Amino acid sequence: MNIYQFHEQLQSEGIIFCFSGPVSQSILEGMGETLKQKMDLEETKLTTSQKIFSIFVEQMQNIINYSADRNTLGDKQSNFGLGILIVGKNSEHSYVLAGNKISKEDEELLKQHLEFIKDMGKDELKSLYKERRKSGNNHLGSKGAGLGFIEMARKATYPLDFQFIDIDSTHSFFVINVKI
Repeated sequence: MNIYQFHEQLQSEGIIFCFSGPVSQSILEGMGETLKQKMDLEETKLTTSQKIFSIFVEQMQNIINYSADRNTLGDKQSNFGLGILIVGKNSEHSYVLAGNKISKEDEELLKQHLEFIKDMGKDELKSLYKERRKSGNNHLGSKGAGLGFIEMARKATYPLDFQFIDIDSTHSFFVINVKI
């Protein structure tokens, strides 16, 4: 691999932040601070910067908490989720793109939830967020009742863009792109 060519490709495609590998809470905090500083240097509009940062945190937490790929050391499983996250900007919008391995069992529920919220308007999303937060309806089997995806959809300028790529009979690679 030619690392210089890779660097140039990232630059030419407007990618301002790219990470692939194990993610923990402490890594998230450090990368979050770096991303904030980078957006400040590029004089990203404050509201856009806040949305990007919030979506970045939600997506990284999804990788930490729900990636089926876990970093292991011998027989011990760590609290690191493995995944990829990219923050970029093109002539039309900024975006936060993330991906991680999930189990096939989780795919259908996640797909239903994302399809349900994908085309909702901002007021509908706000109501759903309040309802789920109040009730704690945990229909996804997650800690947050799917609140992170609802919050990302609320901050997005365009509908959530997602896909599931088959890996094998037990896993898929989940990709979500949130455009601001």
